[in-house]
Amino acid sequence: MKKAALALSLALAGSSLPGLASAQTAATQSPVSIDFWTFYLSPKFDGYINGVIAEFQKANPGIKVNYIDKQGTLEQELITNISLGTSPDVVNLWVESTQKAADSGLLTDMGALVPNAKRLYYANSLNNFTVGGKLYGLPWYASFDAGVMAYNNDLIKKAGVMSLPKTTAQMVAFAKTVKDKTGAYGWSPAVKDPQGGTFLGVFAGEGLPLVSGNTAAFSTPAHAKLLQTYIDLYKADYIPQDLLRKEAFQLSQELYTQGKLATIIGGPQALNRVRDNNKAIYASSMITTAPVGAGRTQAGGGMTLTIPKASKHPKEALIFAQFMTNKLNQVAFAKIVPIVPTAAGANLDPAFAKLQSSKDPIEKATGLIAVNGPKLRSAIPPLKNATDLFKSFDDNIEAAFLGRKTAQQALNDAADAWNKLLK
Repeated sequence: MKKAALALSLALAGSSLPGLASAQTAATQSPVSIDFWTFYLSPKFDGYINGVIAEFQKANPGIKVNYIDKQGTLEQELITNISLGTSPDVVNLWVESTQKAADSGLLTDMGALVPNAKRLYYANSLNNFTVGGKLYGLPWYASFDAGVMAYNNDLIKKAGVMSLPKTTAQMVAFAKTVKDKTGAYGWSPAVKDPQGGTFLGVFAGEGLPLVSGNTAAFSTPAHAKLLQTYIDLYKADYIPQDLLRKEAFQLSQELYTQGKLATIIGGPQALNRVRDNNKAIYASSMITTAPVGAGRTQAGGGMTLTIPKASKHPKEALIFAQFMTNKLNQVAFAKIVPIVPTAAGANLDPAFAKLQSSKDPIEKATGLIAVNGPKLRSAIPPLKNATDLFKSFDDNIEAAFLGRKTAQQALNDAADAWNKLLK
């Protein structure tokens, strides 16, 4: 999941505040005030954030935290404030923005300050925020692009499906069977979303390479064959025609709620709309793990807490960033919103095992999602010029789906554009 989808999925989720976790105290010599910027968490999660801050300030009376949510303007405001000498002290960034800020020399090397980071957080999550061998952010929360699969059991029975697909390759045959037998779509895969580079994630999920050094590696016959498989499904109307026009998460919610789609793949928050608008389909919904590709990994993204080099209080900022991202506080967050905790050992919390045994689809999905932090992988490596790279790639993918180019030619053209940008 890309950063906006992850942030907005939080905004769609329900919340209720459990008991917050405490942490080790850390004294400071004199009272200081630090600014903490988040991304799309207010006002939905003000209760949780302010609760953690209150616990932190109680344990660290010499530090006052000013909580500010910046939403869509965060990146530009960060650059502006740094240039004006009014830098925030702790900033909530995501994979791509961390890469850009690190490349621009704006962030503090957190690895040097937290030598035990590999013991505190999952290695895969740390890798998401490692640039040039240096760690520039402490992992906070994450999400899977797929996560779990909810399915309409009534439609599955109508289609005569006896065994649910476990792999994306099996989903191809499944999609055809469901559509032929019921008229509803069986699958709504993400092929081209506004965040960009979506089909790169499809390649990565199947274990196919994306880049090799500074060269695009996605124009091989194997990549073209996989792309053609999805194009054939699209042309035969076995996957929704609106996939080139609408974001897959939104489209899946709409069609599944209307009974026009048998499965919805994603996080538990995808079912909120179903629960609220079609109680019969929600009652028929069951949860299983999402099908995976030949790469046998779950792709996803994540959020981090960084410290700008321009922070006037880096010591206090670090104390707070570690407190906010510790295991107890991450688990507390995951209990009120379906995120993936990235702190080592969070997957062992008994609350998640209890949720997995629930008969409520959202609760069960939340439990399944929360324990999979160790399996999380970033499908797309941090890339410079990511916006331009994704646009050239997506334009060519769309051309292939619309029949303007062959699958191989589209990938060749995208690779040529990438090679110029990467070099």
